[in-house]
Amino acid sequence: MRVRIGDNELEVSGPSGFVEKKIAEFVELNKEKTCERGISPKTSAPQAGHRSTASSRQISAAQFFKKVKARTAVDRVLAAGYYLEVLCGAENFTAAEIRDTIQKKAKIPPPKNPSDLVNNNIQKGYMMAAGDKDGRMAFVLTSDGEEFIKSSLEQ
Repeated sequence: MRVRIGDNELEVSGPSGFVEKKIAEFVELNKEKTCERGISPKTSAPQAGHRSTASSRQISAAQFFKKVKARTAVDRVLAAGYYLEVLCGAENFTAAEIRDTIQKKAKIPPPKNPSDLVNNNIQKGYMMAAGDKDGRMAFVLTSDGEEFIKSSLEQ
């Protein structure tokens, strides 16, 4: 099987379990590039937890933040979580990934303490804990959090 994401390509053969494992690793390594470029990773098996749509993949983080009416730092952190989870297809995200999305992808000044702002969103019922990811606490949006961001998007 051959998989290409952007300029990177993987060709692997063998038992199906081995092939699927290697493809999943390759997709994970290239996920950030995939999301930012608007490319959909194509694999032989559907990716669990991915909810992005073809039209939503075409927007960069900077474009997304221009469309979202996020006036406070708490709202920007929620918007970054939405971007990672819904538009990029991340199963969950960390406070560090939120900071990187705001600073590096959207190119706006990051919050001083994203963890504190995540906790504010948890108190509002917009986010919740989702175990850990690479030794750090991971979070997901709640349906209320998703609806809040959807309602704040400019039409």
